[in-house]
Amino acid sequence: MSICPNCGHDNIDGSDDCEKCQSSLSALSKRRPRSGVEHSIVKGRIKDLVPREPLVVAPETPVGEVLRRMVDRSGGCAVIVRDHDVVGIFTDRDALVRLNVEAPHLADRPVSEFMTAPVETLELSDRIAFALHKMDLGGYRHLPILSGGRVTGIISVRDILHYLTAAM
Repeated sequence: MSICPNCGHDNIDGSDDCEKCQSSLSALSKRRPRSGVEHSIVKGRIKDLVPREPLVVAPETPVGEVLRRMVDRSGGCAVIVRDHDVVGIFTDRDALVRLNVEAPHLADRPVSEFMTAPVETLELSDRIAFALHKMDLGGYRHLPILSGGRVTGIISVRDILHYLTAAM
């Protein structure tokens, strides 16, 4: 139970407002960050990571061309976009697992046959903690970042590690 600091009423844990006086109970349920790093994770926003410009390709792009462009950019992924909508992601892991030694024979096939879909995305204004949560649960190393519904960036686990290292 959460006791309202204003009126003393016992409320169910997790309630946003006091059942009796309607005062906000949000301060009771928020755990306070214990360190600078924890504060950076909880309060930091995706925009603070300065997402890189993503490699964006159409679903019909040959997978061999996508691989060449990834190598040229020293990037780990390509975001697959159709009509400004993110429909998939193709990562270096997809290349290893789905193409493997058959890559030369499959180079002319569309990347849509090998991409991961659906794709988890985040907005620039989302918290870094959300990114960590999605990456952990889904086993992702890259997340496309949207702004106004369009892909504008990409973040990776490495970006978050650099950010946290700087926070130390």
